Amino acid sequence: MKLTIPESMRAIDALRRLFPDSSRRTLQHWIKGGRFTVDDQPLERDDRVLEQGQVLEAQETFQAKQAWDLKILYEDRYLIVIDKPENLLSVPLDGPSSKRHALGILQDHYQTDQIFAVHRIDRETSGVLIFARGFASREKFDVLFERHDLHREYFAVLEGRLPENRGRWECSLVELPSFDVKISYDPTEGKQAITHYEVLRRSAKYTYARLRLETGRKHQIRVHCKEAGCPVLGDLRYGATENPIRRLCLHAREIAFQHPFTGQYLRLTSPIPPPFKKIGATDSLYEIT
Repeated sequence: MKLTIPESMRAIDALRRLFPDSSRRTLQHWIKGGRFTVDDQPLERDDRVLEQGQVLEAQETFQAKQAWDLKILYEDRYLIVIDKPENLLSVPLDGPSSKRHALGILQDHYQTDQIFAVHRIDRETSGVLIFARGFASREKFDVLFERHDLHREYFAVLEGRLPENRGRWECSLVELPSFDVKISYDPTEGKQAITHYEVLRRSAKYTYARLRLETGRKHQIRVHCKEAGCPVLGDLRYGATENPIRRLCLHAREIAFQHPFTGQYLRLTSPIPPPFKKIGATDSLYEIT
């Protein structure tokens, strides 16, 4: 994206012509991240005076390495992808006044309410999580998720030894008044849930598995694993009896999709959390196929 400066003006005013919906704080963050150049040289200050005929250019995509207490895996004008830590909500449970959730942190940091959650992962689960920037982006991602046009993989450590090496779980899930989820055998209720699984390794007590979502229902993986007789380790809510590292042993490892605006194929990954090493899980284990 480029702008040829029509007359002498400050950089911030030129940037507002390129990104009219972005706040000054967002534009300053992008400057700091190295997104902009003027005549192929980095733009470093928003108060710099640009002269007529100079060319201001914005990279379509760029990466920010760190933002306050959330790790950003990828960012451009259309989306933000974070590596969500465990015990952080994706979105508020008690209305928009609560800001201790990933969505609120992002909206506060960028000083805009034009950031939207397009999917969620459980508070107890860590890993890759996407947010849309602007209504147009939210609508595009809503379509991607409705059509299941994303590749979403999780890594899990399960209690017990899952007998089959790979397979597919399919059922209908219904949410109870308690907010727990259960399998429904009534064909008139519930939503279809499909999970594909692959065993990476078995130990004497545990199964290490790669899990791919075909659908993305609430607690889908956790309920499927419980039904298979191998609940996610640490998931006391859904049948686990052990909690050796004091957390749910479920991690959103990877998400991949075609960028709905640029057409670029993106594959974002989050490394296996260090505490998982205590129970024999590492990135090298996950890469086994």
